[in-house]
Amino acid sequence: MDHEHGGSIMPFDPAPRLRLRAGDRKRLEAVVRKRTSPQRDVLRARIILFCADGLPHRQIKRELRTSVDTVVRWRQRYEQEGLDGLKDRPRPGRPPTFSPSRAT
Repeated sequence: MDHEHGGSIMPFDPAPRLRLRAGDRKRLEAVVRKRTSPQRDVLRARIILFCADGLPHRQIKRELRTSVDTVVRWRQRYEQEGLDGLKDRPRPGRPPTFSPSRAT
């Protein structure tokens, strides 16, 4: 299946320019500029900005030193959920526990 006919974007297909929602470019650029932004958030924001600028997935991969799968994952999550899709999701399994007595 190809993207134009209802299929998903494949990792090595040239992807169409990503259309950002109103106001998202400014918010993403602010994340990239803010020195205290977590690096995972900066990476996700830069991936979306590069996709919006029309860069091919492989070029984004090289620029950001990540994988094409990572580029495709964050692009798809943004397309489906907007900026909320760039947030971490709860992980399966029991949450880690911290006990002060174990820290000493």
